[in-house]
Amino acid sequence: MESVPFKVKEVDGGFSEAHGSAYIEGDDLVLDVEKAFLGHFMRKSTLFRIELTDLDTVRYKKGLINDRLEIRTRPLDRLARIPGVTKGTLSIVVSKKNRGLLNVLLDRLDLWRVD
Repeated sequence: MESVPFKVKEVDGGFSEAHGSAYIEGDDLVLDVEKAFLGHFMRKSTLFRIELTDLDTVRYKKGLINDRLEIRTRPLDRLARIPGVTKGTLSIVVSKKNRGLLNVLLDRLDLWRVD
């Protein structure tokens, strides 16, 4: 599966932002995240694995320029180390040109949804 490039805005109180890619590997949602301080000094990327069974909610909001994906897990601590997580929710921004890749990812996530 191809990865979906994304941004996380408002990291570290707005002094940083993060860029990364998301993809499904086996039974995990994998986030490869690289953090930038004031738009410079990219740090080494870090891989975060979230078991698909730990996903609580995945909300998709389509926009004119960018789409937003909000991810919450249960238990909440699964997201704690990822840059940009606020109140237990990770909000990633995906550009409109990558909407097709995002839709493929969402289709894979929907298979794991438990109601």
